[in-house]
Amino acid sequence: MRYNIKGTGLEVTGDVRGYVEKRLRALDKFTGTGEGVRADVEVEFLKDEEKQYRAEIMVYAPGAETQRVEVRARALFEAVDIAVGEMSRELDSGKKKQQHLLRRTALRIKNALRFGR
Repeated sequence: MRYNIKGTGLEVTGDVRGYVEKRLRALDKFTGTGEGVRADVEVEFLKDEEKQYRAEIMVYAPGAETQRVEVRARALFEAVDIAVGEMSRELDSGKKKQQHLLRRTALRIKNALRFGR
C-alpha cells in the first residue's frame, strides 16, 4: 500500500510520518499490498475548535469501494490511533460483506445445478 500523508496547520515531521505509516501497516491485511492500493492521510490542527487535531484517512483500492474515516481528538497520535481503528472496522466489514455475497451466489449456483435438471 502506498501512503500519502498531508499536514494542514502543522508540519509533518519524520516522527509523525513514521508513526502514521506504522499504524497504517495494520490495514495491509485487509487491502493487501497489491498495485494501486493507496491510503491518503490528512492530519490537521484545528485552532478554532478548542485546539483539537483531526485525522482523515481515505483508502482507495481497485475494484473496491473507497473508504473514508474522519476523527477529531485532543492529541495528534490519539486521533491517528482512533482513525486507524475505525478504518480497520470499515475494511473488515466490507471484506465480510464481499465474502457473504460470494458464498450466497455460489450456493444459488450449486442448488440450480443440483435441482434444476
